[in-house]
Amino acid sequence: MRLFGTAGIRGTLWEKVTPELAMDVGKAMGTYIEGESIVVARDGRTSSVMLKNALVAGLLSTGKEVLDADLIPTPALAWATREYGDGGVMITASHNPPTDNGIKVFNGDGTEFYVEQEEELEELVFSGNFRKAKWDEIKTVKSLDVIDDYIGAVLDFVNHETGLKVLYDGANGAGSVLAPYLLREMGAKVISVNAHVDGHFPGRKPEPRYENIAYLGKLVRELGVDIAIAQDGDADRIAVFDERGNYLNEDTVIALFAKLYTEEHGGGTVVVSIDTGSRIDYVVEKAGGRVVRIPLGQPHDGIKKYRAIFAAEPWKLVHPKFGPWIDSFVTMGLLLRLIDEEGKSLSEIVKENIPEFHLTKKNVPCPDEFKGAVMERAYRALEEKLGSETREVLTISGFRFNLKDGSWVLVRPSGTEPKIRVVVEAPSEKRRDELFELAYGTVKKAVEEVMKKG
Repeated sequence: MRLFGTAGIRGTLWEKVTPELAMDVGKAMGTYIEGESIVVARDGRTSSVMLKNALVAGLLSTGKEVLDADLIPTPALAWATREYGDGGVMITASHNPPTDNGIKVFNGDGTEFYVEQEEELEELVFSGNFRKAKWDEIKTVKSLDVIDDYIGAVLDFVNHETGLKVLYDGANGAGSVLAPYLLREMGAKVISVNAHVDGHFPGRKPEPRYENIAYLGKLVRELGVDIAIAQDGDADRIAVFDERGNYLNEDTVIALFAKLYTEEHGGGTVVVSIDTGSRIDYVVEKAGGRVVRIPLGQPHDGIKKYRAIFAAEPWKLVHPKFGPWIDSFVTMGLLLRLIDEEGKSLSEIVKENIPEFHLTKKNVPCPDEFKGAVMERAYRALEEKLGSETREVLTISGFRFNLKDGSWVLVRPSGTEPKIRVVVEAPSEKRRDELFELAYGTVKKAVEEVMKKG
């Protein structure tokens, strides 16, 4: 697809994401969605108001009513779409740099558009066959106050009061307008950092990967909190530190919830992305369930296809009983409930329930136009080098070599940025380091050779 990646439309302002594109997507959505009302919202990026207004103009031109929720996190937009609209659109580039922006589109039940719907919408955008409302069919823009009602819905679902002490890092993103208030409504004692909205992201990079939020570990120890929670620019992602200041690997967080839901259901299917690790399989299979891996950016597709009881990819968890969208607010509420109900610290809960594996991730810069050639070259090289050790190869969202000793190597092109992502996991640190040196070096060499060749 020319517009949609693994998480909606996303790219650099003016180069890919423009007001003209936003208006055309608005026209396409207004033509595509059969109902009357579309919920629209934005994150705090400097370009988001501009793009939202262009999108609203496109929607209005097709005769749709626009319900403007303005500055809210993406999970709240998904919830509001289910509650009030026939479709939804979020202006956000999520965890991308401040130079970028993007557009996510939602069905009336709160699900992100499925792959086939994205293809149909994209075809409509490029065809220009938009509905044009008559002058007396053009409707209005109505303000929609979402935050209080959404907080109430999350509180009702989590159904728990706590006295835990929480450190919250909002990344100067849209979550800052909601998370501290939700946590305090639960009874938590909240200390906030980077919790004012600023589209320049002055506090830290918006992606909540460890290297961007490592300072939280020291703050946890100095402040004596029970847990630290960090979000990204639109607050669908969540990262966690335990009470000792240790960063919880993304797979560990997923495994905690996968275990909880599988035990609650007495089995069932858990859907996770291709870049997730073996600890998830261990806890799910032990609890009588099964794990299915799917491409990045398609947890909602996986829920629908496999009737999954839980779905996730790194930092992004879907709780189907609450709603079929990624929701970090439900995740943080349930984490606090889990700590209280277990009567143990988070580090103790993890140690007793989740086995330890060793994982490393790193990106290799790669221009979008070279990704295909790089992936092909890297695949051939790794296939030759790992041949006798390979148990199976998965070819979704790139390629993943599952090895006979339980290790695995994943290489995939980013769907949102000019990067190739390399992920390696192994039972021991030594084995992980050996495999990662091999995989990362192979991809880096492939990029250099393809770019040199032009």
